[in-house]
Amino acid sequence: MIIQVNSDKTIAVDASLTRFVKSEVNRILERFTTRLTRVEVHLSDIDNKKSGKSDKRCLIEARPAGSRPLSTSADAAKLPISASQALRKMQRLLTTFFDKTGKSAPKPPAKKEAPAKKVVVKKVVVKKVAAKKAPAKKTAVKAEKPKKKIYQARRKSWPAR
Repeated sequence: MIIQVNSDKTIAVDASLTRFVKSEVNRILERFTTRLTRVEVHLSDIDNKKSGKSDKRCLIEARPAGSRPLSTSADAAKLPISASQALRKMQRLLTTFFDKTGKSAPKPPAKKEAPAKKVVVKKVVVKKVAAKKAPAKKTAVKAEKPKKKIYQARRKSWPAR
């Protein structure tokens, strides 16, 4: 998995910020490393050097192998906080994505359980008694239209009378 850190002109990306972002990506998205080809992190300042409550944005774009890119973003007062929030969102998104496509991420091996006890089933023989059939009465069949079946859900949606 390739990790790219990009920023706009107002954010100075130094070695410590890059190291922090890459370590967070590796730590949080660790179980998806075999399924992802590239993760791009875009850091930006929304207000362009003005101060405010949440003016730092982190946009994360993950590219699963063989499918469309997925992205999440988060805003916060500081870049490390926004990066952590966006990565948590990405983790939830990738979990859902891989579960829906049937390509789940590798899971740790399950614990071994004790073998189940055998259950003995006894067969019971039932004798069938021949019932006498009464001769069927012939009745005239009227040509009626079959009644429409109205299902319960439909009945509930009708207005009350």
